[in-house]
Amino acid sequence: MILSNKTLSNNCAINQYFGVSASWWYVLVSLLIMVCLQVVDSQVFRFQHDWIEQSEFWRVVTGHWIHFNWQHLLLNGLGLVLCVGIARPTWSIGRWTVYNLLLAIGISMLFTWFNPELGWYVGYSGVLFGVFLLSAFELFKTERIMALLLGLGVCSKVALEQMSPMTVTSSDIIGVPVIIDAHLYGLVLAAAIALIFALGKQVHTIVKKA
Repeated sequence: MILSNKTLSNNCAINQYFGVSASWWYVLVSLLIMVCLQVVDSQVFRFQHDWIEQSEFWRVVTGHWIHFNWQHLLLNGLGLVLCVGIARPTWSIGRWTVYNLLLAIGISMLFTWFNPELGWYVGYSGVLFGVFLLSAFELFKTERIMALLLGLGVCSKVALEQMSPMTVTSSDIIGVPVIIDAHLYGLVLAAAIALIFALGKQVHTIVKKA
């Protein structure tokens, strides 16, 4: 309850002074970061499979905010705006940051372990799919039908990609093959994050009552 009240208080304060929710501020900052990284040498920030050997640990995070081209960035940026517009998550900026970092690092680690053929990777889409699913879990508390439709939509998209990647990806738009495993990893990690947070909340409630 304390965490919930603190989050609500933070969001109310932001709404009072700026007129928009914390989620929209996070979207704005994220898009600005993506644009700034796009105008510099992307090879410095993209994920590379040899990041451990080269001790370039920042790549596990920054690779997800770099894009192959401006079309790629625009596609993912619109996806993030759409996610917040539909699901309207009430997360604090702190929770947004934690979710995005966990998803980015998790996807990079899964690439390292299970995709040795992947030389490099850029793009927010894997994290975005995870954010969509986490938003659906959040929305389920208030609008179950919309939440189920949102969750079913992103899961169906990933399932179709795994079965028939040539027909349902956006490769033609961005001009580079889409790494569909990033989307799958994003969903798996989002489900794990939601479960861990839910279990943590239950343990905190039991300890508090004891």
